[in-house]
Amino acid sequence: MRAAVAVLALVVAVTVLAVMATRSATPVALEEQVREFTRQLTPGGPYRAPEREERHAVVGAVAAMAAAGPEAAGDAGADARRELDRAGFAVAVVPDKAGHRYLVAQSDPASERSWGLVALPLERLARLIVEVPHPNSDYGTENVGLAVLGALPDAIYLQAGAHRRAAGERADVAHQEDSLFHALAVDLSVRLRLPQLQLHGFGERDELDDDVVISSGPADPEPVVRAVADRLEESGLSVCRAWARRCHGLEGTTNVQAAAADRAGLPFAHVEMSAWVRRSPDALAGALAALGG
Repeated sequence: MRAAVAVLALVVAVTVLAVMATRSATPVALEEQVREFTRQLTPGGPYRAPEREERHAVVGAVAAMAAAGPEAAGDAGADARRELDRAGFAVAVVPDKAGHRYLVAQSDPASERSWGLVALPLERLARLIVEVPHPNSDYGTENVGLAVLGALPDAIYLQAGAHRRAAGERADVAHQEDSLFHALAVDLSVRLRLPQLQLHGFGERDELDDDVVISSGPADPEPVVRAVADRLEESGLSVCRAWARRCHGLEGTTNVQAAAADRAGLPFAHVEMSAWVRRSPDALAGALAALGG
């Protein structure tokens, strides 16, 4: 009897260990990784801007991986991954929930080198950069960005690595040209000739009844940005077009990525969304993904 009990206990233990091993081997989906990363970003979190040499090294490594495409996950991307490792980034191939694979480089939110997260599509040439500059501050913008990625898997996802109010707001990457976020946005967009979709959020405003504010920052919008505004409106949303009327300080005229895109002659969509709109990211995704066309 004792022998039978011992055997049964051993079988149960082996089964539990096998289940645990299977669970630990299951890769974390990109959506889960981004949300967990975002949850860790707080106004009191650590942050310092990278030195020029650090920016140059990381931008070069990401550019090399983007150029290598699917081969970046193998030996062709080894040097770039080592460079990113030296800069404090963890690099891995991560699938999204639909099974599309991305090469993801993520900084450590507990480090002062909390510089960001970038996901490069491995199966397709990139057609758009989806940007989230104010994670865990403009709440839910990462969910909208992930929904756009779901609608357009051949997009690059770029997110800031610190809360915008960290380090006395030095981490507000939409207004800091020395940030790694800015360096990557400019280099990837210019190198690959990609439009940028930058996602923001606003709270309740008595003077603004619109659901979405769209602009190109300080520049006149490209036709494709105007078309995205039309598609948002066709989906039933009220849209304030910043090139046609004032939108109560949400026009993004001081956004440094928008200014750089204008200098490069590339489309840039600065999209501010109300809180209730951000709670329904899938409703926005198709219209916003049209920018990648």
